[in-house]
Amino acid sequence: KNLGIKPMMITGDSVPIARDVAEQVGIGTKILPAKALKTGTAADKIQLIHESDGFANVFPDDKYQIVKLLQEDGHLVGMTGDGVNDAPALKQAELGTAVSSASDVAKASASIILTHPGLHDIIAAITTSRQTYQRMLTWVINKITKVIEIIILFTLGFFWLKVSLVSLLGMSLLVFANDFATMSIATDNVQSTAGPNQWRLGPLTAASGVLGLWFALVDLVIVWLGLNLFHLSLPVLQTAVLIGLVFNSQFRLLIVRERSHFWTSWPSRTLLAVNLFTIIIFALLALTGWLMPAISSPLLVTILLLTLAATIVLDFLKVAVFRWLKIA
Repeated sequence: KNLGIKPMMITGDSVPIARDVAEQVGIGTKILPAKALKTGTAADKIQLIHESDGFANVFPDDKYQIVKLLQEDGHLVGMTGDGVNDAPALKQAELGTAVSSASDVAKASASIILTHPGLHDIIAAITTSRQTYQRMLTWVINKITKVIEIIILFTLGFFWLKVSLVSLLGMSLLVFANDFATMSIATDNVQSTAGPNQWRLGPLTAASGVLGLWFALVDLVIVWLGLNLFHLSLPVLQTAVLIGLVFNSQFRLLIVRERSHFWTSWPSRTLLAVNLFTIIIFALLALTGWLMPAISSPLLVTILLLTLAATIVLDFLKVAVFRWLKIA
């Protein structure tokens, strides 16, 4: 219940026995006989399921029908069981869980097989799956944001200056900088959410669009500063834009990994190490002129401070957008 899941008892035992056990384990006392689902429309049956804490005197087909009705009402259903009669419902449920002592048929029908006695490992499975979802969500937001940033920057840059703002070699280096940081997301420290998660691509795309637009504006500011304040040639300007993209990619990962403010939780050591390593390596490459035209120290510091400050400001906007679009 604390995980936002409503537990229900579905058993072949009699109503008094089922009600007594359900009360002892904290499920509730409103246990109805399975025959209550034999009459009425589908809407009536779904309402009855929602209002009850479980059903007794059920047959295998009753278990399957209860799972099916809940799914048709838009719910994700988990089912636990151990016998042959549980197999159809275990197969139908999104998360069919067979206990350690279950029959071979039940285990073959389930999505998860518990290896220890009892049901406690179900909590670990739910927590782990929600943590995995959070890492996937971070990857999706980071990916969409990055694509939108680059599309806006390169499109406006081409129509503005009639040139590519990053060299071909710079694009290759940018891929390496992004990929290593992206792979480290799999190791990140994440928190399990209090309730079930659901993919909502519309809000995700909208939120990522806001972030991507912001980072693209920061990149364009770097271009403007390079041309009007530092009076850079095209090759050096391409280095400056590349460094801005690299710094943005690393700082972006630190804020999109957290749905609240970035300081709410620490990233994993691997993610943080890859992040810092990438920033330092590309800063050295830009200063020494290896693999790219060199830029001056004042320009590098300007890009670093600009991207860092812009990311911190964006974090507050991110929190507001995520709350508005209910991204958690």
